[in-house]
Amino acid sequence: MGNMEDSGERKEFDTGAVRDSAEDKPRPDLISPYAQWRKGEWLRLGAIKYDERNWEKGMQFSRCVASMFRHLLQYMMGKTNEDHLAAIAVNAEFLMHYEKMIEMKELPPLLDDMPHYEPTQRGYVDKKKENKPTSSSMWEHLH
Repeated sequence: MGNMEDSGERKEFDTGAVRDSAEDKPRPDLISPYAQWRKGEWLRLGAIKYDERNWEKGMQFSRCVASMFRHLLQYMMGKTNEDHLAAIAVNAEFLMHYEKMIEMKELPPLLDDMPHYEPTQRGYVDKKKENKPTSSSMWEHLH
């Protein structure tokens, strides 16, 4: 406690108020409240079926991916028996959470049981450090 991070950049408002720059900060305020509501409802149903926060214990990535595919196909078929889009979004969020927990060594790496076709690590891509391969170098490992 007692520590406040500071980017060193300031934004001054017309009123004279000053705040730290928000330029490179995430924008969770742009997430649809309707999507959040539906995901929350899906998680509520999951908490009843499996127990609260059960998903945080971790599971194989392939189970989440398979669930996303099944729900995507059901959505494409026009099925309305469940909120298939919420199920897809929640499973994707599980995977993002698991990637971070594995990175923080809070969950075991063996949960990532998906094929690794590319020589890069899964997870969040830092746009500042991202190097886009040229079209020729992109395929070099296949020769």
